[in-house]
Amino acid sequence: EVPCTNEPTAIERNLSAEGETYSLTGDLYLTYAGLAKRIKFAIFLISLVCKPVQLGQADIKCPITECSEHLDETTVLYNLPHEDIIKYKYFLELSRIDSSTKPCPQCKHFTTFRRRGHIPTPAKLENKYKIQCPSCQFVWCFKCHSPWHEGVNCKEYKKGDKLLRHWANEIEHGQRNAQKCPKCKIHIQRTEGCDHMTCSQCNTNFCYRCGERYRQLRFFGDHTSNLSIFGCKYRYLPERPHLRRLVRGSVCAGKLLITPLILILGLALGAVAVVVGLFVFPIYCLCKKQRKRSRTGMPW
Repeated sequence: EVPCTNEPTAIERNLSAEGETYSLTGDLYLTYAGLAKRIKFAIFLISLVCKPVQLGQADIKCPITECSEHLDETTVLYNLPHEDIIKYKYFLELSRIDSSTKPCPQCKHFTTFRRRGHIPTPAKLENKYKIQCPSCQFVWCFKCHSPWHEGVNCKEYKKGDKLLRHWANEIEHGQRNAQKCPKCKIHIQRTEGCDHMTCSQCNTNFCYRCGERYRQLRFFGDHTSNLSIFGCKYRYLPERPHLRRLVRGSVCAGKLLITPLILILGLALGAVAVVVGLFVFPIYCLCKKQRKRSRTGMPW
């Protein structure tokens, strides 16, 4: 089976000395020198490979619905356009590292923090996290993954240092410079795509515009809903936060009040239907029986 697509999906098969070549017209070309049944794994639309990479995901599931496996690195690289290969390799490396390795917030060069055996003095405790990127010379703090904050500890810096806010909120190429993952606090830069981001470090889903986690609850909406309490603050009255909270809170309170009323009304209607049925059904059966006797001319 070939995944659904709006593009032509004719599969052509060619034989060569290197093996079997299969093509999905207008989309991609794959070469596999194995059994033909492997084509069920191999043929998929190139857009289904590019989209996860653009969202920052390195583990890409096979697009075949019946398959639960992940695509191997070779297959993904084979079907990615040139401009996405560098992104994929970066996200793949980021997903494999542990907490002792982090990318430079500016150029993404990876640095591994090596702890020394001796115990540092209080004066040197914070300075030990000072990192100067060997690639771009950017100086940053390994502990909080932010630009270096001389004379200020990480806790104070996170609370409201203007340098961090300016660096993270700086607009370049029509978008903010970086956004922090709300869970692991690592800075993430988006090159393109939608606002829905997936952290490659902890797999947390969050919004690139507001930095909040993606949450949803049936009947109460999700992060893309304008009137939901889980909605992004930039989607509804971004310049009037107090009015936005009032409107969304009122909508939520209304739903909370209406929900039990609807349940009570439904139970009441169900009870009435049962009671009416207990009286109406016997009368209906009796009338039906009487009409039947009348047609046959039989007395009571």
